[in-house]
Amino acid sequence: MGLKDFKIHFDSPYATYHPDQTVTGKVILTLDAPKKIKGIKISVKGEADTYWSTDRQELNNEGRYINETDVVTAHEEYFKAQFYILGSSSGEQIELPSGTHTYPFNFVLPPSLPSSFESDFGRIRYTTKAILDRPWKFDQETKVAFTVVSHFDLNKDAKASESVHLEKSKTFGCFCCVSPPLTVDITLPVRGYVPGQSIPVKVNVENQSGIQVDTIKLKLEKVVTYSATTPRSDKKIVETVVAEVSKGPIGGNAHTIVSYEQFIDVPPTPPSNLQNCGIIDLEYKLKIEACMAGFYHRNLRDSTPIYIGTVPLSSYQMPQAPIKQMDYNAGDADNAPSAPPAELSPQQGLYPDLAPPSYEESVSGTRPLRDGNESEHLIGGESRFAPRYPVYNFKVSP
Repeated sequence: MGLKDFKIHFDSPYATYHPDQTVTGKVILTLDAPKKIKGIKISVKGEADTYWSTDRQELNNEGRYINETDVVTAHEEYFKAQFYILGSSSGEQIELPSGTHTYPFNFVLPPSLPSSFESDFGRIRYTTKAILDRPWKFDQETKVAFTVVSHFDLNKDAKASESVHLEKSKTFGCFCCVSPPLTVDITLPVRGYVPGQSIPVKVNVENQSGIQVDTIKLKLEKVVTYSATTPRSDKKIVETVVAEVSKGPIGGNAHTIVSYEQFIDVPPTPPSNLQNCGIIDLEYKLKIEACMAGFYHRNLRDSTPIYIGTVPLSSYQMPQAPIKQMDYNAGDADNAPSAPPAELSPQQGLYPDLAPPSYEESVSGTRPLRDGNESEHLIGGESRFAPRYPVYNFKVSP
């Protein structure tokens, strides 16, 4: 059989890096018999892709409209490199004895890269592949993905430190039968937060409409705009709820006033903007929705921009109550806090008492790692991948 095990191991515990950082790791292979190769090479790349199906109608030769489905795509390549860590393409054959062999590797990431991102309609992905270059035989390969986090320092964006006051009113009925208004307003101390932080939202509801509000929903939504270029230009906007809290009902008496505060926990999620990517754009917003009793009443809705960063605001003091420990993946030991590489902790000095972030899998879940055009001789490695993002622990010690 020859090759018993073939894998790539990164030295960083979470395989998480930032632009311009050196990536180091090892290729480990175990042989149960001697094996002849020309060498072992590393292939690394960073790229972005978008892809989705669109339906259209087309007039056929018989003058009838028929439904056609197109797949629109776009692609960006940020870097691509290949190098040998053992042997060479033009060198003599090497015979590896049976047993376990370990070969270190390293490469430097380019300085301007977008953060890793995975979804059903597009991705920004960074991969490393180890290849056994075999003479007169198909190469054998193993592949892993790693995370790149491009820093978004909230202290460097003036909008992130802005306070928020949003007010929305709505009446019900029509013409001469219009009800008095339902008014909902919310306030936030700032617009900028990081994963692990809680967004404190103060809500004031003044209901003079006489119609009950079943639920007031507060949602942190991710708004992703995908661009396609082939076979034609197209755009797709997808809104996804990443965190939500609610309260209700709120009575519909002649004049009801209710004030309260709720906290939205920011889960592991990529930073805003996805700077340096031209085909995927990412924004966040806080959406408020007053869900009215009765199917014939339209809900009150409004939203305001929110910025998700990787470095918290130094000027913003966290509220003292009631902050709780985040638990996005209960029971997952891999998500335990751990000191990251020093380069990934620029918050030190801004929050001297704040521990370095842990790196937790995206709340959006995993995606298949193997590409459609991947070699059938790809072995080992993980079958699925989820990026990891920095998550801070703002829990106040008793």
